[in-house]
Amino acid sequence: MYKWQQVKALRVKGESIKGIARQLNLSKNTVRKYLRSSGPPEFKRRGYGKMLDDYEGVIGEMLGMDYIGTRIYNELVEKGYKATTRVETAPGRQNIVCSL
Repeated sequence: MYKWQQVKALRVKGESIKGIARQLNLSKNTVRKYLRSSGPPEFKRRGYGKMLDDYEGVIGEMLGMDYIGTRIYNELVEKGYKATTRVETAPGRQNIVCSL
């Protein structure tokens, strides 16, 4: 929001788009976007779904029946849940990630 205010103020002073971009270390397209907008930029977080969202109700029921984590996992695997394990590799070496 601070950069947006600076862009507006510099433009009122008669500064060119290129000059504003250089002073504030922004791209010319960003300066143009800020000048076109009537209000400050709004940042929106992208919504990502979780792999377990489809099983939320089932997990709740199992927790209500005092199932332990490994039993819940095994039951979910039977229902089609597939978990993956992240594998870190050294630079230049890439391994295949296996599903559990």
